[in-house]
Amino acid sequence: MNTLVQLLKFAGVGAIATLVHVCVALVASMAFGFAPQAANVSGFAAAVAFSYFGQGRVTFEQDLEHRFHGPRFLATAFAGLIVSSSITEIVAVWYSAPFAVAMAAVAVAVPLTTYLLCRFWVFRPVGGNAVQSDNGP
Repeated sequence: MNTLVQLLKFAGVGAIATLVHVCVALVASMAFGFAPQAANVSGFAAAVAFSYFGQGRVTFEQDLEHRFHGPRFLATAFAGLIVSSSITEIVAVWYSAPFAVAMAAVAVAVPLTTYLLCRFWVFRPVGGNAVQSDNGP
């Protein structure tokens, strides 16, 4: 698949996932009275689920094998959270740069990291040497 087309699909699914995150969090807060962090976690969980299916099927055109792809995608989502939190801590706290600078760095680093992990690790085709190399010789 053309890399540019794949990047555009990745960005589109990511944009919709962001909308899912925000909408679910707002509904959880406003309609169900969830506390802010609980509402945010609800939105994040919904966005991760949407992203898994959207990126897997639309962007990377895989027949998802959940026992293979699922844990890898969850690890990638967690890695994105760690990268985001680390950049925020280093830029805004350690170096006292404006928070907007930290968020700009997050906006570049997290999608790039996530895309690369998804392309080369999470959604690589299952079968043949791909799975065997993960399980040893």
